[in-house]
Amino acid sequence: MVINALNPSSAMNEETKAKITIRLPFPKNDGEKENCSIAVYYDAWENDNDTEPVLSLIYEITKQLSIDFSLSDVSIIKTAGAIIEAISGHNVNEIRDALIAEDPFTKFKEEKNVEQKIKDFFACLLAERGNRLVIFIDELDRCKPTFAVHLLEQIKHYIYDNKITFVLSTNLEQLQHTIKNYYGADFDSCRYLDRFFDLRISMPLANMEKFYSEIGLESTYYVDIVIKKIIKMYNFELREITRFYSQVKAAVYEPAHGNNKYDFMFPDGKGRQLILMFIVPLLIGLKIVDISKYNNFISGRDIEPLKELLDIDENNHLLGNMLNRDEAFEKEDGKKVVTREEMIKRFYNAIFVNQYNGGNYSTTSGQYKFSKESKTLALSAASMMSNYVELS
Repeated sequence: MVINALNPSSAMNEETKAKITIRLPFPKNDGEKENCSIAVYYDAWENDNDTEPVLSLIYEITKQLSIDFSLSDVSIIKTAGAIIEAISGHNVNEIRDALIAEDPFTKFKEEKNVEQKIKDFFACLLAERGNRLVIFIDELDRCKPTFAVHLLEQIKHYIYDNKITFVLSTNLEQLQHTIKNYYGADFDSCRYLDRFFDLRISMPLANMEKFYSEIGLESTYYVDIVIKKIIKMYNFELREITRFYSQVKAAVYEPAHGNNKYDFMFPDGKGRQLILMFIVPLLIGLKIVDISKYNNFISGRDIEPLKELLDIDENNHLLGNMLNRDEAFEKEDGKKVVTREEMIKRFYNAIFVNQYNGGNYSTTSGQYKFSKESKTLALSAASMMSNYVELS
């Protein structure tokens, strides 16, 4: 936005330009486009279903810069134009023609001067709009391996120009895995990527407390403490945190934040509240991390996620309330000594392992009561299907 706001030839309206440039700590351009740059944003992940990445990129450039190429001769621009109109839905007849006609990309591959025509396209663009084109490519690490590799190689082959700068925002480690998935596990993906990157800039780690404040995750309610613990357990990225938090809010926000319309006074109610505050956020987190871990957890085969989560109860406030009257964590007269691990296992088994049939209708542990409805509640709430869900 800043780059285009400083360019007098950009399509940005003057009011928006003024709002941006007035906040800049340096003087704006004198109005001559020769000293200006053009910027385009390209979301690779949104386009990774395209078979020819370079054409997808050209399409995005023409769309964002409002280029009219309808008068072009038979060239890459004209062919791209027909494809762009078909893809954008402006011309239904061309959609039909594109489906029944010869693959237009075949002509590109057959022409010996494709590279030159693409260079001509960018040369004309720069001559009219400014002296440098800056292309921001985002989400490359999330793309299919074939698309990611083809995009990088087509950029290097077709669009290598001193007046064009590519800025790739990516998780480099994940991108290396993507490259390995294409070329093989033994392929040196790190050195391969060095062929494309002239400069690497590592972004500093996010200020998590500030980020939590921005998204509203800053209260001292137990459920918010649970959410932060799960984020740390599974090393969620910022995008995952936002999605995870929004899902948990929708699933359990009101009952987990002391809304008086929900009755949690009696043991069965306290059991439901415990499930909503601890189990449901954990289930939502497991679905994001690994569906197989989620399935093992709800099938009673893996207690470890709950053990790790309950590290936050280091003072045994929660687990202490689950002790029966004749139980204690330390030796006391007339009481049976139980361990934290035993209490966590009792909690887990009460929801996901115990069979409730015949004369066994429920499990009571201290202040909390669980039954066969407990697992149903946990699964339905985590799937946004319970009466506690608030999607608004």
